[in-house]
Formats: sequence, C-alpha cells, structure tokens
Amino acid sequence: MFQNILLATDGSKYATYAAEAVLGLVKEFQNKDREIILLHVSDTPPTRSQLMQADLDVQSVLREKAGKAVASTEQKFAEADVAYTLEVALGDPADGIVDFAKTNDIDLIIIGSRGLGAVGSVLLGSVSRRVAHEAPCPVMIVK
Repeated sequence: MFQNILLATDGSKYATYAAEAVLGLVKEFQNKDREIILLHVSDTPPTRSQLMQADLDVQSVLREKAGKAVASTEQKFAEADVAYTLEVALGDPADGIVDFAKTNDIDLIIIGSRGLGAVGSVLLGSVSRRVAHEAPCPVMIVK
C-alpha cells in the first residue's frame, strides 16, 4: 500500500515520535519493497565560512547539518535494522517537503505535529498544517 514513505524530520521531540510511527508501520506491514526516506529541510542557508570549508558544496554542508539534527533518528533506524535514505534540501520546510513528495512519487508523508521553532511550540505546527493541505498524498501527523 505505502511503498515510498517520507519522514520529514527536524530532530525535534515530535519528529522523534514520527520516526517511531514509521518504524511501527514498517514492523506492521513488513513490506520489503518499500523505501523509507528521511528528509531534512533547512530554512537557514550555510554561512560563508561553512561554504568555504566545504569547497562551496552546499549539499555537503546541508548533509552535515542534517546528520547532527537527525542522529538519534538514524540510530533508531539502525537499531531496528530498517534501511533508509537521507535527503536534504534548503528552503521553506513545508514547500520543500511538498515539492519532494510531488517529484519523488511519495505515497505517505509522516511528520511531527510541531517542530523546533518557537512558534511551533505554541501552535499546531504551521509546517505540518501546510504539508497536510498541500501534499499530493496522505499525511500522517504524529503528536
């Protein structure tokens, strides 16, 4: 049913809950043909010094930043022996998640209800709300 599952993650507490939901689905369905993609969208561009250290390779800077943000999620997936791919993007998180889902034939997006931002801790996450309204596929918002 869900072959391509996208876990949108920022490393927040709610993103960790969303990761646990993905692992639960994988265990429940035991579908070997599925693909799990962790997507980290950074809304903060790399600094000039970060770019210089990375020989102007924006992707490597974004991957390093994502690696730090999702380290605990990656550890959970490793412990559960669940294969995944880590993807990174730069820009508005909601737009990045929706665009990625549209261009990569995603069947299900799983996202935490709130993120790391200060506003996100007050409201139902504006990112999760926008993704739910704009995504081309079902969205599971995890509390």
